[in-house]
Amino acid sequence: MAKGRPWDGGYIRADSKGRETYYIYRKISGRLFEVSTRCHTSRAAHEQLKRFEADPANYKPAGVAQIQDAGIHLSAKLAEEFLRWSKAEKKNSEKWVNDQQRSLAWWSDRLGSSDLRTLKTSRLVEALDDAKTGRKQHIATLKAFCGWLIKVRHVMEKREDPSAGLSVPQARPEQWTTVKAVSLEQLRAVREHLAGTWRDALDVLAGTGWHFNELSRFVAGGSVEVHPMNGARVLACPQTKAGEPLRTEVSAGVAEAATRLRAAGAVDYWALHREFERASTSAGLKEHLRPGHMRHSVATWAINAGAHPAAVAAFLNHKSERTTKRFYATHAVPQKVPTPF
Repeated sequence: MAKGRPWDGGYIRADSKGRETYYIYRKISGRLFEVSTRCHTSRAAHEQLKRFEADPANYKPAGVAQIQDAGIHLSAKLAEEFLRWSKAEKKNSEKWVNDQQRSLAWWSDRLGSSDLRTLKTSRLVEALDDAKTGRKQHIATLKAFCGWLIKVRHVMEKREDPSAGLSVPQARPEQWTTVKAVSLEQLRAVREHLAGTWRDALDVLAGTGWHFNELSRFVAGGSVEVHPMNGARVLACPQTKAGEPLRTEVSAGVAEAATRLRAAGAVDYWALHREFERASTSAGLKEHLRPGHMRHSVATWAINAGAHPAAVAAFLNHKSERTTKRFYATHAVPQKVPTPF
């Protein structure tokens, strides 16, 4: 009887939460082995398979024995493995992975050789209280790292996670007081001082309202498609911040710019940042245009032009229009209604 979908080591079957779980099912020297790897990705399962094949009789999916015996420390080697996984498996952008690298180095300086499995949340809070900047990034990185140790490496139990008691701070609506949207006139002025890849990147960001990470992932593995109903051009991004695919309808001009970007290859965030600053200075802007301003600007332009907030939210792939209003279209002005004066 088939137990599930086959893979190199045995079969794959959904667990109680609906997640695909890899099981080892092998007969070696007349003995049948059937054991869960506790892995939910092919790469992690194949790592466990190597361990099983090295010593089938003593195989345990809890992780590498040396790590278990010596404790789990935020070592340079372990951090490097996590960062490789973050980039290769999670498909995080180079900028995000670099931010994670800096945060892991920050944690390593403060935690030293402490065993993460026995670490108290209060110790983490003390370290964070001394952080002058980057608190949100440090918490998000540590939670991602511990999640990787639990779900991918299987060297930590969920109950041992020291980051479980930490919450990533809610984004502060800085844009309530700081305008992050630019006018169309400012956009056109900056655009006149850009050329080639940099102008194409601006056009795509202004035509989609994407995060830079989504632009980066589109360039790396996206495509330009044709809308099946109206024939319009659609940019397909393989993965958003939330981990799901994204399709955005665009104009013919933006589609052409996107096609050129794909052909040119990767877009470096900081190089683009510098080009936007240079063009902003040449255009005489007091405040420099930044890649992140485009998402705020698209929301503001659309609502000021009469688009319904729900439609704008759908275009930007927000779960609700409340997100659009609270964080992106903060300086949009509602249409005037009749008043006595």
